[in-house]
Amino acid sequence: MLLLQKQQEIKAKLASEEFRDFVQYTKPDYEINWHHDLLMNYLQQFAEGKIKKLMVFMPPQHGKSELTSRRLPAYLLGRNPKLKIIGCSYSSDLATSFNRDVQRIIDDQKYSEIFPDTTLNGAGAKAKGNYLRNSDMFEIVEHRGFYKSIGVGGSLTGTPADIGIIDDPVKDAIEAESITYRSRVWDWFTQVFMTRLHNDSQIIVTQTRWNLDDLSGRILSRMNHDKSWTILSLPAICEGATSIHDVRQPGEALWESKHSLKRLMEIKVANPRAFQALYQQDPKPFEGGLVFPKWNSISLEQFNQVKALDGYGMDFGFNDPTVLLHVKLDKPNKRIYINELLYKSNMTSKDILNELIKLNISKGSKIVADNARPEIIKDLRSIFNVKPSEKGANSIYYGILRILEYSLYITANSHNTIREIGAYRYKEDKDGNFTNEVVTSEDHSMDSLRYIVRELTDTQKGVLAFG
Repeated sequence: MLLLQKQQEIKAKLASEEFRDFVQYTKPDYEINWHHDLLMNYLQQFAEGKIKKLMVFMPPQHGKSELTSRRLPAYLLGRNPKLKIIGCSYSSDLATSFNRDVQRIIDDQKYSEIFPDTTLNGAGAKAKGNYLRNSDMFEIVEHRGFYKSIGVGGSLTGTPADIGIIDDPVKDAIEAESITYRSRVWDWFTQVFMTRLHNDSQIIVTQTRWNLDDLSGRILSRMNHDKSWTILSLPAICEGATSIHDVRQPGEALWESKHSLKRLMEIKVANPRAFQALYQQDPKPFEGGLVFPKWNSISLEQFNQVKALDGYGMDFGFNDPTVLLHVKLDKPNKRIYINELLYKSNMTSKDILNELIKLNISKGSKIVADNARPEIIKDLRSIFNVKPSEKGANSIYYGILRILEYSLYITANSHNTIREIGAYRYKEDKDGNFTNEVVTSEDHSMDSLRYIVRELTDTQKGVLAFG
């Protein structure tokens, strides 16, 4: 009897130190596949503060929510009952259900054997004072740590957070394909969620990918400014070395005993594009491959009437054309207005300088130009405010993601830009499937657009970065 008691105490001690042991102790029937082990390792590092910002991409029904949104908050509050945790999802109903599940875990006898100091009001705790407990928020007795659940878009006024968990910010394909909804989620993330964090706060975003421009896509597009995100992405079917931790061979299912390769292939055949996003965590462009399939035509008069943050994007050429676009960014209405001012080949530095003077460009106006020609930029700087564009790994991809956050309005006289945007499409792989790389044979206006949009959105990037 004493031996069994001692063994139980050892197991409880291990469960207080290792997240994997905690999961097994509090949910003995949890079926652990290799990918759960991998995720639990990442979450252990998160619990120890070794990972500050974590993204987890996994297919539906593969166990990510059980670990990140149910077990992890309970484990974190056991380790530190003073923590302030916010749990968010696409709806308040789903967020509330996670809240209730976390409460059930903490109320369970097994949990009290691991973390006896973490208790809730009405669960046998002898509380001095009133400690809040409902389906939206509960406080830890004698510690004032708490867990608050909220739907994406909800208010967090007056709620500071040490830990922020966002689990599936997108409900379905209708929301995912709506630029209005995607922008609403982004505004909530930057203006509400992020404002509740401090220098030492930690974030988890876990979801199945829906769209290139979903919440994770937008965060990824800004990672050139914030390198501190750790990403765990596990496709339903292995397509090669997506992660050094993925133990599978190409063609193997992630969780064969639950979601067999046969079943996954049936889903893929039924809707290849949805499968690529939801199951492979690799959202692809619309059929037809156009990068910007939808845009609006406006008159020059309408363009001139727009009052918004503006600047100029420039791409240099000689045999290829030199391009200058005047771009206005209307952030509140999520619109980009474009007017083509110059699209001409065989231009020297002197020619370009004279053209800018003829166009009556203000000397203080912001011009972002192709950094491949520093000698031209130097010549132009004798009069104008020109800075080189920023380029780096995946700069084209991330630049496109930024533009996709907005609706495009192009003046009818921007003939070359309209021609380019109609031919600006994604590359195809050997099987005829569209990739996330673009055909770059004629993209002079598109490059100019990316340069200045990056600059203008950086100017208004708000509170994305912290710590």
